[in-house]
Amino acid sequence: MIPRRAFLGALPLLAACRKPGTGYRGIAFVTSESEPSLVAVDLMEFAVKSRLTLPGPATSIHQHKNRLYALSPASRTLSAIDAKALAVRETVKLPAAPVTAIRRGSMLWCLMENPAQILPVPLETMRPAQPIPLPAEPLGFDIAWKSPLACVTLGKNSAVFVDLAGRIVHPPRLLDDSPGAVRFRSDDKAAFIAGLGRRQLIVLDVRSRDVMTQLPLSLSPDHFCMSADGGQLFITGRGRDAVAIAYTYRTEIAQTSLSGRKPGLMATSAEPPLLFVANPEAGSVTIFDISSQKVLAVTSVGLEPQTIEVTPDQQFALVLNRASGDLAVIRLAAIAPDRDKTAPLFTMIPVGPKPASLVVAPA
Repeated sequence: MIPRRAFLGALPLLAACRKPGTGYRGIAFVTSESEPSLVAVDLMEFAVKSRLTLPGPATSIHQHKNRLYALSPASRTLSAIDAKALAVRETVKLPAAPVTAIRRGSMLWCLMENPAQILPVPLETMRPAQPIPLPAEPLGFDIAWKSPLACVTLGKNSAVFVDLAGRIVHPPRLLDDSPGAVRFRSDDKAAFIAGLGRRQLIVLDVRSRDVMTQLPLSLSPDHFCMSADGGQLFITGRGRDAVAIAYTYRTEIAQTSLSGRKPGLMATSAEPPLLFVANPEAGSVTIFDISSQKVLAVTSVGLEPQTIEVTPDQQFALVLNRASGDLAVIRLAAIAPDRDKTAPLFTMIPVGPKPASLVVAPA
């Protein structure tokens, strides 16, 4: 682990090594889990452009057209923010505390608890629609890309499919395990569910809602990440310092590759096809070549890296360091494995305490 002082001392050298015209003409918007703030980072200058006060700490942020939408569970609010002016335009009070949210088109689907429900919020009007009640405590959910269908994992060892257009909650499907994360396959015909107790990947057929197969894993499936083409599902979690790779259309585990210590959240790039894995305890990011399924390099990024986001031009990977309050920037073009399998860090930008989520928007 590289001390924070060493990172700060290296910043002038990192800045001096930048080539002109290598930035992305856009802004990275970063929220904090401990402060009601939104930080805007200019990705051409790689510096904080401005800060905005929110009604409460935002655990997730979403983009639609020229606006940002910050979800604050503590204050039970959703704020609409003008991305250009960086000003709050409207804030609505939600009927319950949101667990998380997913945007599809102009609709934000909020997963709520106490009471358990899915709350649709049309982003054009910011007027929450009638919620869809759920039969038990929600743990995680996903929404299909091509059809108005949600899959929600529940606290009573079950999962439920919800027809969002018809507001129909189908009978829950009982599972033989404690479920966690869920992801739809890219063709919307299968849903992959984390089986946390027995360390397995449960595959449900969407049409019949039956179990297609159950794939044993050598680690707890705590985190999911889908490849850009939807053909591979990457899995990390407790029990092994590795990444499990599942072929989503063959419904089989391809292999399990060693990674950094206690790997966590992940992100992928499309071109080149890379997988970025955060190693919070090691303060590093492991970079895999998806095509060869081999480790290309490991980059030291800061203290307790968590969320990773790749810029739309596939030029940079942005890493939020929760403990050190930094945004680390990795330039994809510089990832050329040397003998030691290391890759340089492009720069570091202080963004404030406990950064939680980020979204990148064009300038």
